[in-house]
Amino acid sequence: MIFTSWSIGRGGARRRGGRADTIWIAFGPRTADAASTVSPPSRTEAIQLVESILDKTVKSKQPALLCFDFAYGYPVDFGVALQAATGKSDRDLPWITVWQYLSEHLKDDEGTTRGAKPSNRSNRFEVADRINALLSPDSKTIGPFWCASEGAACQYIPQKRPPEPFQTAQGYVVRGLRLTDKRARSGSPFRLFGTASVGSQSLTGIARLYLLRNDPNLAGVSAVWPFETGWAAKAKWLPAHILVLHAEIYPSVLDPLPDEIKDRGQVRAMWQWARERDRDKFALARILSADRS
Repeated sequence: MIFTSWSIGRGGARRRGGRADTIWIAFGPRTADAASTVSPPSRTEAIQLVESILDKTVKSKQPALLCFDFAYGYPVDFGVALQAATGKSDRDLPWITVWQYLSEHLKDDEGTTRGAKPSNRSNRFEVADRINALLSPDSKTIGPFWCASEGAACQYIPQKRPPEPFQTAQGYVVRGLRLTDKRARSGSPFRLFGTASVGSQSLTGIARLYLLRNDPNLAGVSAVWPFETGWAAKAKWLPAHILVLHAEIYPSVLDPLPDEIKDRGQVRAMWQWARERDRDKFALARILSADRS
């Protein structure tokens, strides 16, 4: 089980791992008493670590639950609007179109020279600006992404929340929140900057997640919940060949474990919660097996 607190890194390259508001990963088998934790200095190094863990688990034919704390999708009809705006075929599901688009256009660790540490800088504001330009009806009604940093020169990103629901140039209605956001009391995935914003983490995260989901060594044994699995919650709902299950998390729905670094305490709490659910499942299976014998 791997739970990751994803971060765009406040302060960019100047703010690296081991502190608050940076990336934290909690991982370990369900047999462990506690999770191992690590704070990679960059998103690149975080993904490299995740890939190495997955490689070992898949080779040993062990299942893995991999979770990140950013939005894996956007409110209804955003993906369809992007398909229409970019001329993409509707043969692909809208969420796949969004993941592919971000993977193709978002560039992370910009300006990193060979042999140097990853820069932790990305073109996320420029990508959001480009999407807004595609979806906005005119220069006065712009969205759905909003609130860029002061240093970002973005013509199509308003600083204040656009009117909701947002009417796209393609005739679609896009709301600011998903049902998931409402249930978890999370912020809008369209807000890119500021306190409690999750938009930038989602842009950078989805781009990385698309590559991870489709890695040649992992693609055949991976699935994304619920997009590729349905909403089933029982123990036998996954095909036997699926070893890596991707799922979005929102750590704030649980109280963090006591820790001087909140982000680390949160991923530790999520790991512990999943481990206990997993142990309960196997304990129940043993009881049922004993009853039948």
